[in-house]
Amino acid sequence: MELKDLIQIEIPKLALFVPELIVLITGFLLFSLDLIYKRLSHTLAISVSVIGYTLALLYLVFNFDLTGETFYGLYIRDSFSSLLQFFMILLTIILLAFTLQYQRFKRSLYGEFYYLLAFSLFGGMVLASSYNLLLIYIALEAVSVSFYILTALQRRDFTSKEGAFKYLILGGLAIALASYGAVFLYIYAGSFDLRHVLHFNAPDKGFLILGLVFFLFGLAIKIGVVPFHFWLPDAYQGAPTPITAYMSSVGKIAFFAPVIRVMPLVQEGFHNTWVLVVGTLAVITFLYGNFVALVQKDVKRMLAYSSIAHSGYILAGVSVASAIGLKAVIYFLLAYSIMGMLGFLVLAVLERSGSWENKLEDFDGLKYSQNFMAWVFAIALLSLLGVPPTVGFLAKALVFMSLAYGKLWWIGILMIVGIGVSTGYYLRLIVLMFMKERERRVIANPTGFEKASMILMAASLLILGILPMLLWNYISPTSEMLFRR
Repeated sequence: MELKDLIQIEIPKLALFVPELIVLITGFLLFSLDLIYKRLSHTLAISVSVIGYTLALLYLVFNFDLTGETFYGLYIRDSFSSLLQFFMILLTIILLAFTLQYQRFKRSLYGEFYYLLAFSLFGGMVLASSYNLLLIYIALEAVSVSFYILTALQRRDFTSKEGAFKYLILGGLAIALASYGAVFLYIYAGSFDLRHVLHFNAPDKGFLILGLVFFLFGLAIKIGVVPFHFWLPDAYQGAPTPITAYMSSVGKIAFFAPVIRVMPLVQEGFHNTWVLVVGTLAVITFLYGNFVALVQKDVKRMLAYSSIAHSGYILAGVSVASAIGLKAVIYFLLAYSIMGMLGFLVLAVLERSGSWENKLEDFDGLKYSQNFMAWVFAIALLSLLGVPPTVGFLAKALVFMSLAYGKLWWIGILMIVGIGVSTGYYLRLIVLMFMKERERRVIANPTGFEKASMILMAASLLILGILPMLLWNYISPTSEMLFRR
């Protein structure tokens, strides 16, 4: 055997990696600009970011059918990664429309915000595009470290520093658990590729079980699954609200991506254990999230617990571990990313009113002073609740149907209970906004870009609920492709 046969050097297929490369270059360009200018212009940073992300988005759109593997099989471009990356980039562009005015009022977004946003987006895109445990670990670190710093950007706010510290401690634990899991899985199968690991058949499966438990529990902390959720309410409440919107949408897509890739690989011998463990965590998560949200007086914290509950709903679909469950999970995840971001961005605009504190009483009669904001927020809340014809209703219905298909009636019944509990806090806010009169005036006029972004998101919640095939036509073949692997 010749030396050239032993040493095989692969020429990377960079065409598969172009969107990530554009986002990464954008991040380093923003980092360089922040070093060059003592006070980086927010307008310049936003312009550079939007141009970079738009180029990446356009490349994805025009090359959506481009598939393949590169970097020695570490990196995958398929319809699943392209779909998730499309939503992550689009939501990040929408977020940037709200940052300029928020910074002018709050003075809490500094130059590092823009390049940390780019690096976290890059990490999220990589998470959606790999089965390799080492690459997943590196991408988790890229997203997590960026999120720790972004959470603490309100430097003079104790709650911001407290939330960031809790996130750092539990996030470090999550990374440690995930890395231990990767080591145990390598000991079991001699590979870091999840496809090989979960298809490897050894008589002793102790290291496989141990590795999966550690790896998935590490991801559970990142997702905010109960009882690993303790960082999430404080981090979401303490972070600047645009960053909270980003973490609840783009962050959730990124952290759920490896879990979704594992779903089709669950072996028949582990199916019952998977259903029991994941299903139990799902039930505990959505019941706890809804019951605790019911007693919150701070609306931002209430939406944080709502985010926990929705992680539970998504996990309920994950527990089915079938093609129909996978379709429901992807649909729900993408639908929540829109309605979750819209809810928090409404708060970001309202916070520009000097006396606004996100308390329940602040929403009394909001319709009479901010009619547009009240209606947009109401659409987001109704979609989070799951009222037809919003996309939230269809997403929850799909998860319930997948549970029925898998004969997991106990999860489905408890899911209905959780949705019933959530009615209390969602409808309470709507009643406060539309049924109570308010004496003081709320002054928080959104800009034209902000209005257009909110109209786009609110309209998409209704359109995707009425015409679900617009999204389903992409999700269905994607799910079937993952199950064929």
